[in-house]
Amino acid sequence: MASIGDKFKKINISKLRFFKAKDLLGVDLGSTAIKIIQLKGSPGRWSLVRWAYLPLPNAGPDVGAPERKTQAVNLLKEFVIKQKKNAPKAASFSVSGNSVIVRYVKFPKMAKDDLAKTIQFEAEPYIPFSIPEVNIGFHIIGDVVDEGQKKMETILVAAKKDLIGNRLDIIKQGGLSPVVIDVDAFCIENAYDINRAANMQDTVLMVHIGASVTTMSIIEGGVSKVVRDVFIAGNTLTKAIQRNFQCDAKQAEEKKANAALLVTPEEREKAMAEENKEALQMSTVMLPVVKDLLSETHRSLDFYLSQGTDRQVTRILLSGGACRLKNLVNYFAQELHMPVEIFDPLAHVEGAKAIPQDLRPLFSIAVGLATRRDGDSE
Repeated sequence: MASIGDKFKKINISKLRFFKAKDLLGVDLGSTAIKIIQLKGSPGRWSLVRWAYLPLPNAGPDVGAPERKTQAVNLLKEFVIKQKKNAPKAASFSVSGNSVIVRYVKFPKMAKDDLAKTIQFEAEPYIPFSIPEVNIGFHIIGDVVDEGQKKMETILVAAKKDLIGNRLDIIKQGGLSPVVIDVDAFCIENAYDINRAANMQDTVLMVHIGASVTTMSIIEGGVSKVVRDVFIAGNTLTKAIQRNFQCDAKQAEEKKANAALLVTPEEREKAMAEENKEALQMSTVMLPVVKDLLSETHRSLDFYLSQGTDRQVTRILLSGGACRLKNLVNYFAQELHMPVEIFDPLAHVEGAKAIPQDLRPLFSIAVGLATRRDGDSE
């Protein structure tokens, strides 16, 4: 058995043996880098045991999946060898993207065990994949009354078996033992949860901007209410720079790392006064991509707010590699008219000063995975 999400206690993953482990490695298999975190402790008090940031040697947007897989396996092997016997071999990992579906569904009221037995039939209308192609999990949020009938609000998750199989291959060929399978959005929820005060009941929108996928999760009182993956991310910016500057992916990444959005008239006027043509051009090239991402953010907010008149999002937290784009925070705050911050998933983790501040926002998923513990796979 494996679990998807902190509350998903039972998912049938065939041909997979899971091992109990007190300590495990949270392994975020990103498309440009692997992030690894090991934590010890319990809710309310976590400390950092080890961490690793392992960039893939060749990770441009045009690099094929087979090559990225080989690179990832080799990086994990090197990590395991360097750790010798000090690090646990048990690992948790996660999935996201267009092969993963998260739905909030109201099922007829029934016992949890009964739903577990019939979930494949109950889930079929909500999943755009053939049922035999996916693994399915669920978590019952609570009872509701819908059109006069008692129902139960349920989070339904389906992940394609080939995606899970590919991730399992990387973990196992890299020398680790897979223990828990999760979903990126729920990892981010876990990372947020360990950094919020116990009595904090505000609602936040988490926007994790990775290389290939941006994961958006609206968390209300510590529980995800809206989960979306969109495919406007760091690589989208890189490709736009490549097209406009006629350069390769490596050069485009370097340009992106040094560039900034020119958000205010004063910033644009300064660039013009200094005849900084590249700064003006870079901002002009990147802005349409950022506007598209902003539109998707608006969609997430609008969907959540449409569910009830008393709903309100109080702030937005950005994470992931592409959140480091200079002035992105200011642009989002200006356009969305609400506080926007960079999320530090290690802010309340003892010993986390060992990780450079500019890298910390990249570890949101790995931190969430590292909070998983013995019994999660039962």
